Amino acid sequence: MGRFGRALSAAGIAMVVAGTAACGSDTAAPAEPVVDLSTLDVGNNTTAPKFYDKPVSTDHAKLMEALRLASYIPLPSEVDPEVKYPAQAMSVVVRSFVDLSSAAIHNRVHADAAVLNSAASGFMSGFVTSGKSDEKISLSYELENIVLLFTDEQSASAAAPVLGQADFDSTPGAERVPIDGYPAAYALVEKGNGGPFRSWYATGRFVILTNIFDSVMAEIHERDLTKMAARVRRSLDVIPPALAKFPVTPLDALLGIPVDPDGVLARSLPTVLADPSQAGIPGIYDRHGGLQLVQGADEEKLFDEAGVDRVAWRGNYLFRARDAAGAARIVDAHSATSRRFRPVESPKNLPNAKCRKYIGPGVGIIAHYCFVSYGRYAAEVSANQLLDAQQRIAAQYALLVNAH
Repeated sequence: MGRFGRALSAAGIAMVVAGTAACGSDTAAPAEPVVDLSTLDVGNNTTAPKFYDKPVSTDHAKLMEALRLASYIPLPSEVDPEVKYPAQAMSVVVRSFVDLSSAAIHNRVHADAAVLNSAASGFMSGFVTSGKSDEKISLSYELENIVLLFTDEQSASAAAPVLGQADFDSTPGAERVPIDGYPAAYALVEKGNGGPFRSWYATGRFVILTNIFDSVMAEIHERDLTKMAARVRRSLDVIPPALAKFPVTPLDALLGIPVDPDGVLARSLPTVLADPSQAGIPGIYDRHGGLQLVQGADEEKLFDEAGVDRVAWRGNYLFRARDAAGAARIVDAHSATSRRFRPVESPKNLPNAKCRKYIGPGVGIIAHYCFVSYGRYAAEVSANQLLDAQQRIAAQYALLVNAH
């Protein structure tokens, strides 16, 4: 994992992206400004693209398979239309992972990582999907589906009940709960009123870990297990048929998966974290996979209208749109100001960049965001210090120009 992170020299903490409705469908591409790159303040950030070929290790290849998997897992809103709001930032610090000691698992399950890894012979990699049913966490229920990919169906089938039992044994006061129509699902609920309620279920080469917490139930001291079990059942109704369409890469071909087939990741600005194995794993996604990262009905509409077909995450976001007009549209939508976001100074000598500051409530939310487009690419960076955000967006613009 460390080797992969160093190879891409990237990562970052999960960022909150506030989706805003796109403007009219007749948005025209603005004229590309004349920018002297030598006048931009890019700080210590790189401005040279670095192109990637094949995975650098087996773990890297397994992560690439997890990123491909994201394109086939239904969005939370496709599982339950109520779950149409982005998850809490800390819920999605880790999206892809190759070890059950990852925060993707230990932030949700109490069992010792060594026990889980021992129970999951044949585990390859996994991906986290997550959302909530209301903008306010106190009024919502959270739905998370973590899909684990195994080398074969037998390994997945054997692992699910053992993982479930390990989860149960490590959770004081847990109760088993049946899921109608899915007798093989190993489901349990913790002793709190709103859950968490978890289920382990094998389907094909996959194990689906569904995790639900209902903040409203917790607040009013209600414990409706029937409702929570029904929410799990919806996940199991929807996700397995979608996973059955996933073209699993043969084990002997994993190291041949292209890391960055279109050069979009190479054009994205890396931001460095000491341990990229646990947060912000760099990756490239198609439209559907990108919507796992940037959720919401407004974002789906924006992706469609802008023609987004690739999203790179490397501590920052880079969107590839249909054309320059689509890229400009993304910048306009994401940089819009509101009662929670006010405009702040953009970097000098980069007239088409826009920056804003978050002034609303919240814990652990990054303060400053900057945006820019170049050609068919739209970029978004964030930092707690305005100067850092300005330098990053300037460096990202220069990188896009240099990769042209």
